[in-house]
Amino acid sequence: MDVQAANDAPRELDVAVSALHNVDYQHKQATEALSAGDRPESEAGRQEHGSHAEHRSHHSAPSGSGHAEQDQQQHGHHEHHGHHGHDMDGMQLAGGVPMAGRADDRDGLTLDQLHVPLGPLLPLWPPGLVVRTKLQGDVIQQAAVEVLGIGDARGDAFWLRPGRPLKARWLDASAALLAIAGWADAAAVARRLRDQVLTGTPQAEIAGPIRRWGRQVRRSRTLPWLLTGVGQVPDKPSTPRALAGDALTRLYRWVDSLADPKTSVASPDVADGTPWAVDVLPSVLEGRELATARLIVASLDLDTDMLTVREAHHG
Repeated sequence: MDVQAANDAPRELDVAVSALHNVDYQHKQATEALSAGDRPESEAGRQEHGSHAEHRSHHSAPSGSGHAEQDQQQHGHHEHHGHHGHDMDGMQLAGGVPMAGRADDRDGLTLDQLHVPLGPLLPLWPPGLVVRTKLQGDVIQQAAVEVLGIGDARGDAFWLRPGRPLKARWLDASAALLAIAGWADAAAVARRLRDQVLTGTPQAEIAGPIRRWGRQVRRSRTLPWLLTGVGQVPDKPSTPRALAGDALTRLYRWVDSLADPKTSVASPDVADGTPWAVDVLPSVLEGRELATARLIVASLDLDTDMLTVREAHHG
């Protein structure tokens, strides 16, 4: 629209409205715009560069200095854009959150690197545990682990209190892993059995329900598909026996131990694998998809209260 005077406005608006309602005209303009946008970048760049060079030639300095000045202008133009791109890598968003960097992933593609913290406030997550991850796509490239509140040592841990049944702890760990895996019904049964064990339900009365629940977990076809190979820990002499293998192996170990009538209560003499698991957790998480991180943590049955007890004893 080109309105030269106030009296021309109604007429120009009528013309614009007619053009907007003209489907054929709109289609023609869109086709021309797409055709112009599909030109090879090198060709468009050459045309633009040529027009600028022609424009500068009309205003260039005397012979001998024109090319030098033109080159200097072009060089400065390119340096300005390069510096701008470099500054973008170091920019921060509001609140001090770093912008995503870029790097090659395991498939050779260049993807953004995102910094994503997990914890300390997540459902079915060890209290005080913080895992700071660097992601490319959905893959954890780097992980760092911190446990908050260790300095506030209370000197006890729930599962290591005198008379605390070890079966209740295994049921609690199984319930958390099953819930995160998406099997809410089996997790609810495990929690109910845990509470019955903690309230002192006789072994003869609870043994049958525990075995039935264990058979149901063992028969699942989804759990092997979901947990096999997830959270595989290093196979070394220092690896606690209770944490060896992958997430599925650890779950099955809990299930089998629950069915064993010889399983008794926990005591301070029972070796807890949490300190070891916290140390190896970054290497276990790195290279895994983010969606498996909570499954891995749940399968390791981390008792962060145990770290508080160690701090109190060594403090």
